[in-house]
Amino acid sequence: MTGLALVGAGRMGAVHLRALTRTRRVQLRVICDPSPAAAALGEAAGVPVETELEQTLRRDDVHCVLIAAPTPLHDQLVSLALAAGKHVLCEKPLTLDPDADARLGAESDRLNLGLHVGFWRRHAWPYREARRLIAEGAIGEPRLLRLAQWDAEPPPASFCDPAVSGGIEIDCGVHECDLAAWLCGTPVVEAFARGAPTRRDIAAVGDVESLAGLLVMAGGQPASVDIARTAAYGDVVRSEIVGERGALICEAHGEGALLVRQEDGVREVLPMTDDVLLDALARQVDALAAAVAGGPVPDAARPSDASAALRSALAMQESRRTGAAVRVL
Repeated sequence: MTGLALVGAGRMGAVHLRALTRTRRVQLRVICDPSPAAAALGEAAGVPVETELEQTLRRDDVHCVLIAAPTPLHDQLVSLALAAGKHVLCEKPLTLDPDADARLGAESDRLNLGLHVGFWRRHAWPYREARRLIAEGAIGEPRLLRLAQWDAEPPPASFCDPAVSGGIEIDCGVHECDLAAWLCGTPVVEAFARGAPTRRDIAAVGDVESLAGLLVMAGGQPASVDIARTAAYGDVVRSEIVGERGALICEAHGEGALLVRQEDGVREVLPMTDDVLLDALARQVDALAAAVAGGPVPDAARPSDASAALRSALAMQESRRTGAAVRVL
């Protein structure tokens, strides 16, 4: 089994802990987090908790590191883990700077170490199956995408601060930007966005509660994006891909769902798990273990993917602030 260290035991770290019980190739060895609350998580998981990353990285039983710490720390933490010879899975966004993403990617390549980024939808069964169907030509060439991500409630305004999370376009929108490029097989070349009326505490830090955007792919396909932090009733992740000869409708919340709409009718693909998010997070970690073993991992997001998604999200953010369509550089 591949030994794993979890770095960061906050909100997302706790979700990863639940998902790690589903992995097949990885065993959690240690949690690293200086917060007093991490001790309880470690006790529940039956693993030690360390407060110093250097101590964790010296462990011989740790082969790879899952980084779920706050985004502004990612650059330094990934660099230290790579320097210690550890393969890394880092939560998205990799950093808040596309050039820093590229630098970390070059460093992982130089050291021959895996560096994957947490775009978990690539590992979620509805999207894996949708991409397979697209490759087989089930709906013909994708012509139009609708991508939605609605959260039940917003995080604290202090987290919404673009200096902390990157703002809604980066904290949430990088998922849609990566998904559009991954499903279409072409990059985003232009972005447009508008923010919705927003409560005062979130507006005060320079963010918005909701956003509608339009991504234009290099192949000409438009991809509409809508992101909301205040759906109230629950989290929603839904994507629709319209092709020449049909459509695919994916949902990646709950157990997940996939509808295949073709000329001869509608077919529902039966759920492949009881919890699409936890299953995808577990598969994502197992993909890193495959990289540790030297195997191919075709669906894993790499630093170049993270940089491309971040540039697209930054273009949406600039468009929201300026009111103009923005080319993705």
